[in-house]
Amino acid sequence: MKDENYKFTTGEFAKLNGINKRTLHYYDEIGLFSPAIKKENGYRYYTCFQIVELELIMTLRKVGLSIEEIIEYQKNPSKKSFSEIVLEKRKTIQKSIEELQEAQAFLEQKSKILDMSLHAKIGEIEELRVPAQKILLSEPIQGSYGESDFKKAGAFSMRLKSIFGLFDSFGSRIEINKIKEGKFQDYDRFFAYGNDRQEEWDEIRPEGTYLRTYSLGDWNHLKETYRKIIQYAEANGYELTGYAYEEGLNEMSIASENEYMTMITIGVKKKENA
Repeated sequence: MKDENYKFTTGEFAKLNGINKRTLHYYDEIGLFSPAIKKENGYRYYTCFQIVELELIMTLRKVGLSIEEIIEYQKNPSKKSFSEIVLEKRKTIQKSIEELQEAQAFLEQKSKILDMSLHAKIGEIEELRVPAQKILLSEPIQGSYGESDFKKAGAFSMRLKSIFGLFDSFGSRIEINKIKEGKFQDYDRFFAYGNDRQEEWDEIRPEGTYLRTYSLGDWNHLKETYRKIIQYAEANGYELTGYAYEEGLNEMSIASENEYMTMITIGVKKKENA
């Protein structure tokens, strides 16, 4: 052929395909992929027709095939053997995609929660309308966070992972009667939010008006926060209902308990005589 634009030196072919020149030399040495043209004077050239072959090799390497496996396939190529490779690697790729999607959802969840903590107004109580929400619940807990409660937390965490994959975000809830009695650490169960597509759930937190506030510090600060919520409800003609839902927002980004931020959400309804 007079027009030799179809052939490339090792350096040119490496640049064209986004691969290291040394890699092409190595592939040539082991017999995996060699220049199509080898002249008597020692010059070696790859051709444009070899690009597809190299792309296949690079793709097979990306999905986990070893060099030895690729060479073995090259020795005995067939539709059947190639189909088997493709099927196996498609399964591997799909699994990797699912794992990456789980990781992305996990990080987005953590980022969203942390963002809430950065914009939270400590001690300020807001009223908001909350839609009905599916929730999952642990076994009943004692509320002391002793060995029994930690075991139930561990079992609940494993249950959530079996449902959601990467997942470690759940809170605690307290019955309103316990709040009224001043038993602010007498927790009922651990809870986590479900989603609309999810078939497995234990209760539905009802739609309605809720009070929400944020507490900074350890459990001693929570007591004062709950007292403020009770005062707010009384002053605005509300009656607390259901449960108080506590969620830690920044446990992965603090150095001490004094920086721990808790979001508290409590359902309310207007008193009949208000």
